[in-house]
Amino acid sequence: MKRTVIIIGQSYSGRLCIARSVAEMGCEVILIALVPYRKDGKSLYDVKPIDGYSKYVKDVYYCSNKDGEGIIKILLEKCTDENSKPIIIPDNDLSAAVVDKHFDVLKAHFLLPHMKEGAESVSAWMDKVKQKSRAVEMGLQVVDYKVIEIRNTKYEIPSGIQYPCFAKPLRSTVGGKVGLRKCNSESELIDHLNSLSRYKNIDFLIEDFKEIEKEFAVLGFSDGENVIIPGILEILQLAHGSHYGVAIQGKVYPVTAEHEKLVGLFKEYVRSIGFVGIFDIDYFKLGDVLYFGELNLRFGGSGYAYTKMGVNLPEMFVRYVCGMPYKDIPNEVSGSATYVNERMLVDEWLMGFISKKEFHRLFDSSDIKFVESQEDKEPFREMKKRAWIDHMKMVLKSIIWKRG
Repeated sequence: MKRTVIIIGQSYSGRLCIARSVAEMGCEVILIALVPYRKDGKSLYDVKPIDGYSKYVKDVYYCSNKDGEGIIKILLEKCTDENSKPIIIPDNDLSAAVVDKHFDVLKAHFLLPHMKEGAESVSAWMDKVKQKSRAVEMGLQVVDYKVIEIRNTKYEIPSGIQYPCFAKPLRSTVGGKVGLRKCNSESELIDHLNSLSRYKNIDFLIEDFKEIEKEFAVLGFSDGENVIIPGILEILQLAHGSHYGVAIQGKVYPVTAEHEKLVGLFKEYVRSIGFVGIFDIDYFKLGDVLYFGELNLRFGGSGYAYTKMGVNLPEMFVRYVCGMPYKDIPNEVSGSATYVNERMLVDEWLMGFISKKEFHRLFDSSDIKFVESQEDKEPFREMKKRAWIDHMKMVLKSIIWKRG
């Protein structure tokens, strides 16, 4: 029987990568695209998403990117199957938290990632202070930090903050990447916090700012007891603007001696919290020390690089929750390759952060593409068409502006 996989997320490239990964084992795909909505309840996104053009996608449903209850309503009203349980794979923090919160309701109809009985929730482990505390307990290195609580737009700045500092929301489900900023002084920090006054109640993590030498990520799969991390993802170029801190280009390779001990600690970390599903861990290098960054209990943006190298984490997850063996498929990367996220690349070009020449250099120098595919061509064609239309609109606006 062909299994159905429901992918929930905000990024078309992330959803597409998961769709293609599970399609390798014959699954059909339903997308729940989380999109912006206006205050009057009307969607700001009225065209089919780029991943919706994939030949592997059966249906696309839309939900506000802030509406957790809306996700559950779509799942229960439109995605259940009397003959078999569809598999849910969250692709962003909101969907991961919502699916876990409603696990007891959803488990009767779906197979999904979850915490082991007695373990704390996914939402609890999205708290970056909690993550750092466990990291220290596990013997991992972390950057020093303070916490600022904003309540009804009011806050107090604690003593002992070192400048420059780096501010980010304590929980990624509130504020997301909007609140990320380097602040060189207390006055800059105050300006930044005041600019986020629309978030009346939010906690911010204020970390000592470090000039990072290299950034890395690992993705893995955990069945609650056994944890697999196939290789290292080294970030070669990061995005700016609205995608600040997200990888445009990177390199995937096997776990080296430099990372071996750390990867072992990451496995123990995930095992200790009782998570069952796909996870992502960010970390970085300062001098000779590798520092823990953060844990995400969902598929990470560059995870498709593993699939293209022969290690299919979404397939492992689907097999496990369906009661099928998964340990017989490859679980370690062999060889190395560069990869590019074309969604980030296009947006960087449109926003003026890179030139057309740099765009082509990054695209042409990458072995693995996340959107382009010879087996599934339509998403890339649609992406190129929309990018060109958006570019021409910007050119026309520029001409009109100059003519006054």
